[in-house]
Amino acid sequence: MIVTSPLRASPPPVGDIPTFVFRAAEQYKNEVVLIDAATEQRFTISDIYTTANRLAAGLTCGGYGRKTISVYDNTELRCIYVYYAALMAGGAYQSLDIGTPLDRLRERIVHSQTPIVFTTAPYLVQLQDTVRGLDIAIAVLDQGCCSCYNSNASSNIGLECLSFSHFLVDDPSFSPVRITSTNDAMAKPAYLAYASNVQKTQQPLMLSHFGLLSSYTIGQPRSGCGIDSTCRTAVSAMPFADSHGIVNIAHFPILSGSCIVQMSSYDPASCLTALERWRAGVFLTTYAVLTGIVATAERGKDGSISLGDTRSFDIGQLRVVFVHELRSSHALRNKAAKLLDARLVEIYGYIETGIIAGIITEHPRIEDSVGLLCSGVCTRVVLDGKEMDEGQFGEILVSTPRFSSGKTQGDSEYFHTGDYGTVTSDGVVIVKARMNDLIHLHDGSVVAPCDIERKVLQLPGVADCAVVASQCQNVNDRFDIPCVFIVPSENADNIGSSSISIQSLVGDYPGIHSHIIESIPRTSRGEPERCILQKQLETNT
Repeated sequence: MIVTSPLRASPPPVGDIPTFVFRAAEQYKNEVVLIDAATEQRFTISDIYTTANRLAAGLTCGGYGRKTISVYDNTELRCIYVYYAALMAGGAYQSLDIGTPLDRLRERIVHSQTPIVFTTAPYLVQLQDTVRGLDIAIAVLDQGCCSCYNSNASSNIGLECLSFSHFLVDDPSFSPVRITSTNDAMAKPAYLAYASNVQKTQQPLMLSHFGLLSSYTIGQPRSGCGIDSTCRTAVSAMPFADSHGIVNIAHFPILSGSCIVQMSSYDPASCLTALERWRAGVFLTTYAVLTGIVATAERGKDGSISLGDTRSFDIGQLRVVFVHELRSSHALRNKAAKLLDARLVEIYGYIETGIIAGIITEHPRIEDSVGLLCSGVCTRVVLDGKEMDEGQFGEILVSTPRFSSGKTQGDSEYFHTGDYGTVTSDGVVIVKARMNDLIHLHDGSVVAPCDIERKVLQLPGVADCAVVASQCQNVNDRFDIPCVFIVPSENADNIGSSSISIQSLVGDYPGIHSHIIESIPRTSRGEPERCILQKQLETNT
């Protein structure tokens, strides 16, 4: 069954991202669309366009035009200049997440053939070591923008690199590269990202100009969209420069009449302070940040939020909280929504900004859900090569105009997400597990670990748990036996009670067994680190 997103965005005119974005925002060019929460530095549309244009001229003059331009940093807001400049120079933008293992980081730099990487001082030495032996130029963003980074500073650090200001060129003859046809807009790469497939390998995804623009709801009035308007002000606790940051944030403040206050510190106190300081009506965040707030904050009788006995925060203007791919229990979601007194919306897919812009303009209205397909996205649900009907689970395959040519595996028009779940006919996405975490039982059925975990958590004496597959091989076939790692509750009579209680599930899951553990290792999104538990299981075995 093929499901198409119910969301509709105004079709963008044919063209490239910078031309389309800045023409649409011309009459609002002096409005602030981006604010650094730490320094309160403000970026206007005019500032972004002017600096990006000068940088594009410098990149072209330096021989970096029509190339992939990379950034290695997660928080520096000046990355927005590099983003637009890369496109104006006819190239593509690549975000190199600072959390990427260094060997994989080097692979991505080599694969993309990027000739230059922009970074900041904290990551300079690490990046220089990573690209050693490669013909790569390094430019420093933070110091260069202040015009205080010079050759002497470079020699003091012991590295050869260029300052950001080195590339800012005033060239009246420079003309940004334009796109004038639909085919070019759909084929021209604008953003290089990476995704893991079911084989745990990294797939490069080239996202097109047309695809990046096709998600936006445009044409809403911008009246009252200053930074004091709650519905038009968003605090972002998403890393700005990684794959879920700049590509989702760079456009929509300009196109939806919003202002983004970008955080660089994501602790609960900093986030709540920013929400109160800027009277934000929208909060963009991650699972890790949200759970930190839920674990430490309380709502008082007067409606304010407090952190212990230290300070209270008035965030009564908050209306919507966006969490990227939040895969947690309904209990946590309900607790977070009640604590913050806001709608909690989870976003899924490669065009998340379409949802965010739609919510801010309140067109269309999106109900709370596990996830909602973004505009322009179609999906199929497939298991073992068989198309699943509505309500049945399998791997979620995604087709979106955001991809450019050479975008998918093999000859398929659909990208294999590696997510096990289903999509309802009205576009609601429910994700239960990663495909490589599924448990294949002896009778041929497939079960997601979370289904077993939900039952185990209902048993007496269980505080937390995680399930992994223990592989078995007999003469004729291979199958999995569920293994449950259990954290006993403090009031459990004894550790053995949790182990014994699991036997009540043997009828549903033959061979199921358990191990006692002090705590469940979890990812930044709150999911169990099943690979760690798997290794521990193999060691115990």
